[in-house]
Amino acid sequence: MTPFLRPTLALLGAALTVAAAATAPPARAASPLENYALAISWEPAFCLTNPAKPECQSETPSRHDAHAFSLHGLWPQNGSYCGATAAQKSNDEAGKWSLLPAVVLQSSTEALLQEDEPGTMSYLERHEWIEHGTCSGLSQQNFFAPTLAMLDGINASNLGSTVAANVGGHVTLAQLQAAAALDYGTYAKIDIEYLCISSGGKSYLEEVRLHMRLPSPLPSTVQAAYMAKPINPASSSQLCKSSTPLYIRAVTN
Repeated sequence: MTPFLRPTLALLGAALTVAAAATAPPARAASPLENYALAISWEPAFCLTNPAKPECQSETPSRHDAHAFSLHGLWPQNGSYCGATAAQKSNDEAGKWSLLPAVVLQSSTEALLQEDEPGTMSYLERHEWIEHGTCSGLSQQNFFAPTLAMLDGINASNLGSTVAANVGGHVTLAQLQAAAALDYGTYAKIDIEYLCISSGGKSYLEEVRLHMRLPSPLPSTVQAAYMAKPINPASSSQLCKSSTPLYIRAVTN
């Protein structure tokens, strides 16, 4: 499918290149420009429907993910399981993520990943790499390090601040879209998706997906010039509704 083209804007910002540790080689060559979806989660809402997961059983009000978005994953839109073996794909699809190859990162990146992606307690990073990261054409270090930097930038943005300021309360879809427009421009309303779950008669914000065309090496920030129409949009049943308050779940235990 030919990607949707925006009015010409120069791709801005320097790309982040991180010296690689002894990581798995990329499964395919990186393209100069590639469509991605960056999925970030509101972990307390995720835990409403996944209470048995280790990262949910251990959540506390003081943990980082109680007041900031967490990393779900960065998904190249050009395929999945690039170079993965049949056994790896089978284990991944069966949820046997502990059997997947370990992700090896520099110590500082590993420490940040443990904080920004609580799903590492369930080996989420192994799943994300084998299904998605292998199709980036990048090493594990050069895939995860800039992805974490992008997440941290979003948490510090108007969008991230709007959500963090309303933990335990609610916002509207229009508020989130207005905040994102300040950060990521006119097309943010189209290119950023907000996913909700229902529980106890309320609609909770669970995930935000930013659809972008990114250069290689990956940049360390999300910019308006990168925004792109979704290639694989979420289903309408997953999307937050404009007519309903969107609750930002707080961790209370």
